[in-house]
Amino acid sequence: MRTVRTVISEDFFRRFKPIFAPHVEALGIDLALVERADIEIPGEQYIALWEAAGATNPSIGLTLGSQTEADDFGALGHALHCAPSVEKALMTLHTYLVVFAQESSIDYCIDGRQLRISYQVTDSTVLNRRQDAEFAIAAILRQLQLVTATSVKPVRVDFEHTRPIDVSMHKQLFMCPVFFNQPTNRISLPVEVLNLPATQGNERLFKALEPYLQQEREQRNVSDELLTQVTRMIGLSIASGLPSLDQVSQYMGLSRRTLQRRLKEHDIDFSVLIEEVRRDLALGYLNHSDYSMTQISLLLGYAESGSFTRAFRRWTGHSPQQFRQASRMPGTGG
Repeated sequence: MRTVRTVISEDFFRRFKPIFAPHVEALGIDLALVERADIEIPGEQYIALWEAAGATNPSIGLTLGSQTEADDFGALGHALHCAPSVEKALMTLHTYLVVFAQESSIDYCIDGRQLRISYQVTDSTVLNRRQDAEFAIAAILRQLQLVTATSVKPVRVDFEHTRPIDVSMHKQLFMCPVFFNQPTNRISLPVEVLNLPATQGNERLFKALEPYLQQEREQRNVSDELLTQVTRMIGLSIASGLPSLDQVSQYMGLSRRTLQRRLKEHDIDFSVLIEEVRRDLALGYLNHSDYSMTQISLLLGYAESGSFTRAFRRWTGHSPQQFRQASRMPGTGG
């Protein structure tokens, strides 16, 4: 059931099955992810899968990002490649990325003589996301090179995470200054890139694909909006005890039956959503507060800290104390 913002597998994980398959079971991900193109997984699991692969090969995000093809992103990838211009391709990426990944956003702007394209994971509780960021920036560069059939070269690349010990792959791939610990993940290119021809541009095919992408975007945005509203209501009331469906529907000004119907339409499971909210709040409290374990337990609606500790081990494989200690060690962010 869809309980969180998701990423769709498309052909990417199937194409790189030998790299990702060894990690899916340990992360509680269905093996079908690397066998089918229509599997949706929570954005957090998607990023965790990248980090697991990165533990074996720290350059995996850059390596695979630089090998992406249109098929890897499904209809979004094909629309990107048949867009009639580079700017239309970027607008397509910005507007319809949600069809592929609800957890992420891509923006672009012109700043003087530079075209700046930024990538962000919108869930602030997901902290270890180096591989996802490096994959995204490398994939953006790769797709622009394919769209224009030229060796587009950036003038600067920025990453949020800390500088890795080995940056040789960064230098080899981008061939420009690369900065770390920056406010966002961003690739900056000469503004002239916008004037390059889109060599595979096919306006008729693009217009055929766009209505499908718009429909999918609206569906995922409606689901996302409902998810945001219900999540907010759960978060506001959870410290006073686990909220019931009746309480949340009352907060939202809906009847219980209407809320049940809307949740069912978007395949959102209320009980699992409560668990997701508890987990996300727990991660936030452990990372960004000095609350004791007893205080956090009460804020999450647990009667005693032992119940919270057992739940946290189930979510992460670690105790809350171990997680807090590891997250505050120097260098764990990159």
